[in-house]
Amino acid sequence: MIAAAAMALLAHWRRHPGQAATLILGLALATALWTGVQAINAEARAGYDRAAAALAQSDLPLIVPRGGDGVALCDYVALRRAGWQVAPVIEGRLPLAEGSARLIGLDPLSAPALPGGDAGRDPAEALRDFITPPGEIRGHPDTLALLPDAVEARRAPTQDLSPGMLVADIGTAARILGMEDRLTRLLLLAPPTSGRPALEDVAPALHLVPPRTGTDIRGLTRSFHLNLTAFGMLSFAVGLFIAHGAMGLAFEQRRGTIRTLRALGTPLGAMAAVLSAEALALALMAGGLGVAMGYALAGLLLPDVAATLRGLYGAPVSGSLSIRPEWWAAGLAMAVLGAALAAGRGIWQLRDLPVLAAAQPRAWALARDRGQARLA
Repeated sequence: MIAAAAMALLAHWRRHPGQAATLILGLALATALWTGVQAINAEARAGYDRAAAALAQSDLPLIVPRGGDGVALCDYVALRRAGWQVAPVIEGRLPLAEGSARLIGLDPLSAPALPGGDAGRDPAEALRDFITPPGEIRGHPDTLALLPDAVEARRAPTQDLSPGMLVADIGTAARILGMEDRLTRLLLLAPPTSGRPALEDVAPALHLVPPRTGTDIRGLTRSFHLNLTAFGMLSFAVGLFIAHGAMGLAFEQRRGTIRTLRALGTPLGAMAAVLSAEALALALMAGGLGVAMGYALAGLLLPDVAATLRGLYGAPVSGSLSIRPEWWAAGLAMAVLGAALAAGRGIWQLRDLPVLAAAQPRAWALARDRGQARLA
């Protein structure tokens, strides 16, 4: 009997294909807009984290100059001789064919991490290529394509670095940036052991800065992503009205079928289960379509969003989109939630009505009015 009831209820969509298309399309559009926004936000946040984690500097204390324009080489040598475990860093802006890039020079023998360049290569060979003249510059392919020919270094493309960021050996970076006589900062790899001389005694021109508790760029761009999320939610709500109207019309048109099935002995729980399974199947169909549309939409808009974030905040965001489980799972979940909101009211009204009252328009209207009061 349950199978026959399910076939009778599902026959409605075969008789009204336009209504089914409206429901699926409305829910898919709502899901697509929400998914597109979440995909853009997820890609941007991944870019922030990749930029911070690539150099493994976000959780390390820094030793920086109290004033002036850099750390003197003699201070770095004095700290190393005094037993301080520090790693030198050089940083500067390198002009490109279009705009500029952030060039960071690291000492591969002491740096906590050396991003990119080692995939598929022998580590010893990669290290030799990185440090031997004329040196190697690692960066995103889009950034390396803009590197001037006058820069004498081997190009090593890697996806581990965000656009606008380049990494080279500290000697190579110093030569390119013209900073052979000074460093930008020092990374403190481990706290000084007891018995070591204090920083003020070894290098009084330097001071220690505690590690950052979070990525600064996240705080700068939080309102930008919040606005995107708000617009995505608003778009989802607009699309949900279409799905809600189509689902409500389907319940109205199937009142006679529901009454007949209930009068023939179909249990209320079985009827609710069939209608819930129907809504879930429609949600998964619409959700899959919506996630695919959202991916295409995000891929179309992400380059402009990335350019905006780089221009306004200097955020290292790639213009390419990756499929991430968090945003497509969120898209499917929102589609299921939308279908539940659209179908839940009709299923709840069916629960409140007696077996034969479903055939009476007035009884259905009264139940609907009670539902409207609860909704208000």
